[in-house]
Amino acid sequence: MSLLLVVGPPAPAEAPKAWGYIGWWLPQSWRSMPLGQLDRLLFFELKVASNGAISERHGWPEAWTDLQAAVQQNNTPLDLTLTLFEEAAFNTLFSSDEATQRLLGEAASLADQTGVAGLQLDFEIYTLVQSKAIERYRKFVIELSARLRQQVPSKSLSVFLPIGGTSELYDAVTLAHVDHVVLQAYDAHWRDSKTAGPIAPLAGSEAVTWEKAYAIGIALGVPKERLLLSFPLYGYEWQVTTSQLRGDTVGKGSITSFAPIQLNSPPDVPFNVQDRVRQYGASHDPVSGSSYYKFISNEGQFFEGWFEDWWSLGRKIDFLIDRQVGGIAFFLMGYDDNQLVDYYLRRRGGRSLQDLIDRLSENGISESR
Repeated sequence: MSLLLVVGPPAPAEAPKAWGYIGWWLPQSWRSMPLGQLDRLLFFELKVASNGAISERHGWPEAWTDLQAAVQQNNTPLDLTLTLFEEAAFNTLFSSDEATQRLLGEAASLADQTGVAGLQLDFEIYTLVQSKAIERYRKFVIELSARLRQQVPSKSLSVFLPIGGTSELYDAVTLAHVDHVVLQAYDAHWRDSKTAGPIAPLAGSEAVTWEKAYAIGIALGVPKERLLLSFPLYGYEWQVTTSQLRGDTVGKGSITSFAPIQLNSPPDVPFNVQDRVRQYGASHDPVSGSSYYKFISNEGQFFEGWFEDWWSLGRKIDFLIDRQVGGIAFFLMGYDDNQLVDYYLRRRGGRSLQDLIDRLSENGISESR
């Protein structure tokens, strides 16, 4: 008697998730967002002080009742992002049992609020900090995760993992206790960079690239479906000393938004990429997978701006699909007038035309002209 084994096609991989950060300085931006299509929204930010208290809540929750109602109506999980960026504050906080316990209590209380689905820890420390402070911080993360799981309903915990610093805040044991890890995949060049260059390169020689960030997450033992890569909806523009690409910068660069920001544009975002491109054109850098523009001012000064657009996002979506990564976390919602976010939501389930062209080229089939 023969046994007939019928094997069906493999189950399709889950589409990459879409997370989005909403900045407190754009309090109405969420009203035009596709809330029902986002897998998670993160309120940015609640600042943590060196004594473990929440020193700045930016109106949360009293000024955000409409947002809370909207995410509940759309069944969109809303997390609160706790931030700490100063080395001295980190050392002070996690050198004190009293301060650490205060933060633990305040964080658990925030997560227990109605409509809050979880917390994210965005502690970005790039300089060397005390090893004992890191050890206590890791224990804090594990204990906070346990407390959030005990709440009814249980709440999630994610972390933003900084790349390129001299202090490693996380190890594999600690990250095993969090639900998701958002990898820093932007600011390969920043406002104070000595040279102009891509913000979120897919590949290349920069210390921060998507490929390197992903490799770090995997090396730390995080399952790939629990990894997300951060995607900037902003760019930078620098005055540079030469017309050649990646020129030396003159002073601090300016922040640009991808599209005109609706409703009270922040004062530190003087330009938007789309206006610049309409005036000066744009080019794509095949090495980094990012886009840029260049121009000379009326005074003869050279300027260079780098940004992400549909072309670069398409390549990054292909990267996510190839490696079955958990998704993208967009920073900050509203800076693109939802144009790139909408593109991602439409495209995240399939491959881009560029990817198909690349694959045909690899097989010796030329694109017809």
